[in-house]
Amino acid sequence: MPDWITHIAFAWTLCRILSFKFKEFDASNTMIVIAGALIPDLAKVVLGLKLIGVDAYEYLSPIHLPTGSVIVAGIISLFFPEKKKTFMFLGLGVLTHYSLDLILEHVSGGIYLFYPFSWWQWQLEITNSSDYLITTLALCIAGLVYLIGREVDRVPQKQI
Repeated sequence: MPDWITHIAFAWTLCRILSFKFKEFDASNTMIVIAGALIPDLAKVVLGLKLIGVDAYEYLSPIHLPTGSVIVAGIISLFFPEKKKTFMFLGLGVLTHYSLDLILEHVSGGIYLFYPFSWWQWQLEITNSSDYLITTLALCIAGLVYLIGREVDRVPQKQI
């Protein structure tokens, strides 16, 4: 089940692996990617609002569409000095989110990956939302990458 823990672990793991080769994937940019991975689930604020009697589903549910997530990432990036770079890192996070959501077996029929250009719903049906194997796997891989990263950081880098 790709929940927030899975989305965070997957985004962090990807950034840590990329940091072995690219300096841009430092801790601050990794946090931006993680924030981007959580953008589509901002739509879940609807659940909290429903508890206080506010029905905002029609207004917030478009955030969990790729188009809506990219728009929100664009708006958030406007608050940073390096807008384009921030938008790219947020976009990478959004991409990781939808890549995990794509593997789910959705009861509703899937996710609208290409909305508004297509109403086709996409799902790979690899796992269902009640299966925590994906979360366990993501955390184990993140732990392994963490340990490998510690060893890589210990070895002095050669100057070319």
